[in-house]
Amino acid sequence: MSLSQILNDTSQLLNDPNYSFTSKPQLTRWVNQARRDCAKRTACIRRLVTGQSAFGASAQPGYAIPGAMQPGALPGAFPQALSGSYGAVQNAMMTIANVERYPFVGFFNPALQAQYAGCDEVIDAVALAVNWGGTTRPQLDWMPWDDLQAYARAYSVLNTSWPVLWSVYNDGPQGEIWMFPVPSQATEMELDATVLPKPLNTDDDFDAIPPGMQECLKFGTAALAFLARGRYAQAQVMEDEFAMQMGVARVSFDRGKSKTYYPTAP
Repeated sequence: MSLSQILNDTSQLLNDPNYSFTSKPQLTRWVNQARRDCAKRTACIRRLVTGQSAFGASAQPGYAIPGAMQPGALPGAFPQALSGSYGAVQNAMMTIANVERYPFVGFFNPALQAQYAGCDEVIDAVALAVNWGGTTRPQLDWMPWDDLQAYARAYSVLNTSWPVLWSVYNDGPQGEIWMFPVPSQATEMELDATVLPKPLNTDDDFDAIPPGMQECLKFGTAALAFLARGRYAQAQVMEDEFAMQMGVARVSFDRGKSKTYYPTAP
């Protein structure tokens, strides 16, 4: 759904098709606020920020796979040529020897923005995988920060090896990934992250909000516009509809999965 479509639908809800009471630039700002609110509430934008060429998100040379390119993956963002000891070209998103702290800001965000269109910043980490120096890239075990501090980082002398544990310190966009043991060398990593979208300014901007979730945005935008006019009852109606439509879209995204149709006999 383009920005103009959201604006047109919102102006109809406001009974202001000519933008007489709310200017289009101001309504555009509220559209983008509603988009960020939607992403925060539903975690509908999830990206794998990877330190090597993404075999699962882009077609490799010599393999024409229809639909292999993920919508929103920037052309040329993922290295395509196979080389190196890890079987793929790596980028800068790798562990740093003797460094245990990796902030969202300055480390993961640039890689996210370079790989995916319409994505602005990481607000939460779901899982972290780190290469152990060869063909193995295990998911690290997550530990609450207090436990990591008490039981792992209690060893004050620098312990370096392949990371086994990870935790997140600080909330939201200011979050930081901490690993233990401290990485002993540079190896590529992958972060499964929940992210926020970049603002829409024109119809040419890619919207990272999934299409099924975009239908609720007009209600969230209208709620903000009514609130600014002091029309609190109408704002509450639109806010309720915003929440309901987000819930409908969230449920429709995942109806459950069958782990296997052929379980082993007891």
